[in-house]
Amino acid sequence: MSPILTKALAVAVLAISLTGCQRHESKTVVLPTSEFGTTEADNELDASATPAPVASGPAAAAPSDPATRTFSALTAFAPSTDRDPVVVLANWAKAVELKDWRTVRAYWGDGGARSGLGNEAFEKRWGRLHEPRVTLGKGQQEGAAGSLFYTASVRIDDGGRAVQGEVTLRRVNDVSGASPEQLRWHIERSTLPL
Repeated sequence: MSPILTKALAVAVLAISLTGCQRHESKTVVLPTSEFGTTEADNELDASATPAPVASGPAAAAPSDPATRTFSALTAFAPSTDRDPVVVLANWAKAVELKDWRTVRAYWGDGGARSGLGNEAFEKRWGRLHEPRVTLGKGQQEGAAGSLFYTASVRIDDGGRAVQGEVTLRRVNDVSGASPEQLRWHIERSTLPL
């Protein structure tokens, strides 16, 4: 990682640490892809780079600037356990673009069961998307009754058709005894008309 990028990341982490509030807004995330299916950030990723340490405490739940993150579209992946809801939603979007429907479903709570559909029914419904390109809009995070919620607008362009709605992620605050499933950001609800 370059010294300039390291300093910029340190300043961003410090700024997030100093805010400490429960309500945050993030910028619009657009993940442009090349003809080879990789994001522009993937093309700039230094394979020898060491990942930054994971933050803890109140700042760990605050959404980060997506420009500081990279996302890979090269392979399918398990649902993200990142503490940043922007990253989780962006990884969900990449799974949609990859048409990895089992992974997309697994982003819902209870390992996908909260989607209300079994694997086959989910794949049939979402499989109607042929070449999905996802744009994530501005998101907002709020805390309520021991949980954190992050809601963002989502647009899926699929050829001449566009699907728009909102996706709300949820996780419990760091409560003693909470299970890993409860602590991970997962889709609580969606208004996408699929």
